[in-house]
Amino acid sequence: MSKKEFVIPLEVEAQFGVPPLLRGEDDSAYYTLMDNFAKLVEPKDLMEWWWVKDMTDHTWEIRRLRRLKVVLPECYDGTLRANIERPAKSQDEAVDREKEAAHLLSGIIRDYTAVDKLIASAELRRDRTLREIERRRETLARRLRKASEEVVRGKIVKLDEAA
Repeated sequence: MSKKEFVIPLEVEAQFGVPPLLRGEDDSAYYTLMDNFAKLVEPKDLMEWWWVKDMTDHTWEIRRLRRLKVVLPECYDGTLRANIERPAKSQDEAVDREKEAAHLLSGIIRDYTAVDKLIASAELRRDRTLREIERRRETLARRLRKASEEVVRGKIVKLDEAA
């Protein structure tokens, strides 16, 4: 099956609203990602378009959080380094600086762990969306198979009755 170019139908796009992008994030990259998902899913109705949007949003969020996880230690690094490298004037000041450094380090660990949990949460939402797509497609396939079998047996059946 050839992949056709997907353009979000205007009535669907109108319901999506503004994409969930932060200032400075590339909206063309966001829409390219959505287009790639649309080519894979080949959405047939509004529900499937919403799943494409959900997949795009979840994936975008996961990428954003993974970038944050990489740069997070850099946010603390300068403060830690300045705190540790500055010579202490007394033993008490040296102890206080070590406590400060430990406090900053625990902040890094807390923030890093929090970002990790956010990534896991976004991945779970993405995986649930994937399961919903799979389940709907399987259900549709079963309904179509049953309807086809009924037609072959000589019955004319509405798809609603094939469920």
